[in-house]
Formats: sequence, structure tokens, C-alpha cells
Amino acid sequence: MRRSGAWLGPALCVLGCTAVFGAVWRGTDGALLAAAGGFVAASGFTFLLFIWWTRAHPALARPLDFSHALDLVRRAHGARLAWIVGLRNGPLESAPPDEDMAIAWRRRGASVVELASVDGREHIVRDPEGTYAAIGDFPYGAGVLLGGGAADDQLTLALEDLRRLLAGMRAAESRAPDSQGHIVAQQLAIGAAGAQTLEGIARAGAELAQQSAQRAAVIVAREDDAGTVIAVSHAADKRLSGLRLLPDAPVSRAMATGLPVVTQPGGGDDVLGALPGVPDRRRRDRAGAAYPLVDGRVVVGALVLAGPAIEPDSPAAERIRRLVAELGPRLAAAKAVHDAKRRAVLDSLTGLANRAEFDRVLDAYRRDAAAQPPPPASLVYVDLDLFKRLNDTLGHAAGDAALRHVARVLESAVRDGDLVARIGGEEFAVWLPGAPLAQGLEVAERIRASVHRTAWRWDGSAHALTTSCGVASYPAPIRDLLNLAAAADAALYRAKQGGRNRVEKAVLTR
Repeated sequence: MRRSGAWLGPALCVLGCTAVFGAVWRGTDGALLAAAGGFVAASGFTFLLFIWWTRAHPALARPLDFSHALDLVRRAHGARLAWIVGLRNGPLESAPPDEDMAIAWRRRGASVVELASVDGREHIVRDPEGTYAAIGDFPYGAGVLLGGGAADDQLTLALEDLRRLLAGMRAAESRAPDSQGHIVAQQLAIGAAGAQTLEGIARAGAELAQQSAQRAAVIVAREDDAGTVIAVSHAADKRLSGLRLLPDAPVSRAMATGLPVVTQPGGGDDVLGALPGVPDRRRRDRAGAAYPLVDGRVVVGALVLAGPAIEPDSPAAERIRRLVAELGPRLAAAKAVHDAKRRAVLDSLTGLANRAEFDRVLDAYRRDAAAQPPPPASLVYVDLDLFKRLNDTLGHAAGDAALRHVARVLESAVRDGDLVARIGGEEFAVWLPGAPLAQGLEVAERIRASVHRTAWRWDGSAHALTTSCGVASYPAPIRDLLNLAAAADAALYRAKQGGRNRVEKAVLTR
């Protein structure tokens, strides 16, 4: 669109040049000197006016183009390809003109650079096609594909130039006219690398928080009256990941009230509360601030920053405020998807795998067995004895509590990699891959004994619970996988008929 008066500048230029030409043609040396001086003065005045105007109206300034800088770095080191990620206008790639590079090389290099942008470390990958060298400074990353025989000093020089390029990118974009909120939103999206998983978004938020505040960061997802640590930044204590926090922890209090909570250095409170799984945390790690993450009016989690509180008027505080506002809705959306996926495979009452997930695992084992002989496996069916009497006597709420109690006992009795599922009202299944019949019987007996001796209390009184178990194993004694479930069920029936609170094994089938 043409602005009003846009013709004035060119017209004045033509008029001025005509006047200078006339003065040179007719005038003396003094007139020529005066004309030249006037021209230089006018040019300087115009340049100063242009600088003032662009500073006063930054939205009209042309954004920096890093494609040329990236191309210079590539050519300076004789690289085949070069990449930049993290710019607001999208990633950049530089390749020699008229040379068709393999798509696999492009994807490989872009992936290495994205990884470097998230963890902030140098990455050197030697592959047959060459050596990938990348460096990151979240959310920015840059890298090159050098020749296969790249020496260490060549890699060092390339990484130094890439680091300077990153510094220029961060400085240029920090002065860009976009709002801080837009920049934080885009950096968060870049850090998540397109992932919409709860863990991916939380991890990107933790890294961006650390970058903004220069201190370790933790993301907590709210669950009932407490929360669980779902992501930690690379400077935070990795032992915190996955820990469930107590309801009386300061961060839990921040989520319950919707107000930030700060614990001071040398104080008695740990911002994350008591952590039995991490008993030796240092005192200086305990001070910190917990900022509630809100979606609308619902608190979905918290961002925790270690160390002293940030000055409220500092640039870091403004970036953290923007991040908290942006991260809340994103975390809520990702958590909704995460919970929906969990509901598809988990039993809502006990938190164990549901019948559909149990059937899927067994079907996968059968498909593998059709291709090649699989390792042995055992299936244990577990049934809670006299469950109907318990429901009728104590009520359905007590029955639900008893099922949850048995579920926890079953989980503690199996190995990592085993599957525990609730497949019916009071019936459970335990899938033991790699376990022959002897091990299956051992696990079943451990389950029976644990349920029998573990006290279950309801309304302040202890109640005895027992279970009956049926065990079937493949390939001995059950030689056909299609008969495995039926054999375990028949063994369970015999345990019930034999007086309950006992284990029976399946009989040989042909």
C-alpha cells in the first residue's frame, strides 16, 4: 500500500541532484565545495532521522535474516549442510546450490540440532556420511554436517562459530518488536518439538524456566490433594522425577490455594516437602518458589524454582510470569489427553491394567509365538474369596477399598515387566513373561500369602482377606496358547472348590 506523500522523497532527490549538477556546471570551486558540503550534511541528517524513526517505530524495522550468516558458517568450514532451529520464523537450512542432499541426512542433522537446543550441550555424531556437530542454547540450536574425517580442532572451530551465531540470534530476537508473551509461547512450542504429550510439554517448560530464571526448575502435576513431579530441568536433582509429593508440602499448598508460595534459605520448610525417597537433599536445594499453573480457574500443577525468590521487577520475573500463564493451559490440554489414554488401558478403580490391555498383551505374545518359539510364560488367575459376602456386610465402598488393597499387594508381589490386570469384578490376572511353571507357582503362593497376612482395615477394624489362585504355563504343561486362559481359569475353579485360600496348577493338555 502506498503512503500519502510517498512521491515527495524521490522528487526532492531529483531536484537536489539537478541543482548540484547546475552548480557544478556553472559555479566556481567555492560553489562546488558548498554544494558537496550541503549534500553530505543532508545525507547525514537523513541517516540520523532514519535511525530515530526505526527506533521509535520498531514494528516497521526489517527483521534480521540469519540465512546468510548460516550460509557463511557452512562455507567457512566446508560443511555439507547447516541448520538453525528456534527462530520465530521457523528453522533454516543451508546447502550448496545445485546439489541434491539425501533426505536422511537432512532429517538426521535437524534432529541432532533440536536435541542440542533442548539440553544445551554440544553434540558430535560421527556417521558414515560425515560428522554432525551441534550446539544449543535453549530454545535455539545450530549445527553443521562436516566431512567424515573432521579433526578435533576443526570441530572446535566450527562449534565456536556456531556458538557465536546462537548468541547473535538470542540478542537479535530479544530486541524484536514481538511481545514477550508471544516469544515465550513460541519458545515453549519449539522446546516441546511439536510433541503434545504431558511429559514433552512439561520438560520443555522446565528447561525454559531454568533458562529464564538461571536456576533449577521442576514441573508438578496436581493429583487430588497433592501432586507428582513430571519433569525436571537438567540442573535439577534427577531423583525428584516421578516422586509423589505429600499434601502438606508448600508446593501442594500453592496448588490448593492458587497462590505462589516461597520458602526462604535456611528456613525449616522444603518447597517440595518431605521426600522419603530423597533423604539427603542439601539444605540450599530446599529454598524455592512454587507458582501455581492455572487453566481458567482450575489449578493443574505448579512450576517450582529452586533458590532465593526472584526480584519481582526483574526481567526474569516478567518472563516467568509469561511462562506460567502460557504453560497452564498447555499442561491442562496435554494432561486431558494423557488421562484419556490412561483410561483406555487402566482400570479406573484399582489403577491396574484393564481387560482390554490384558488381552492386547496376550495377543502380542501369541503373534510372536507364531513367528518363532517364544520364551516360557505363566498366567496366574487370582480371585478374592467371599467378595459378595464382604459387599453385603460392609457395603460397596468397603468392597471397592478391598479391591484397591489387593491390587497394591499384587503389584508388590511381581517383577518389573510383569503385568497385573483386573479382568472382572473381583478377579485379577497376572501375566509373567519368561516364567516357567515353577516360577508361576512361586509368584502365586507369594500373592496368596501376602494377601492373607497383610492387614486390611475398614472403619477402624481389621478384616481378613484371602485369595484363590490358578496357574497355567506355556509350553509346559499347556502346549497350545489358545488354551492358556481356560486352563488358568479351570485351575482357579479347583482352588475355589478345594476350600479357597489356596493355589492350584493347570493339568497337562494335548
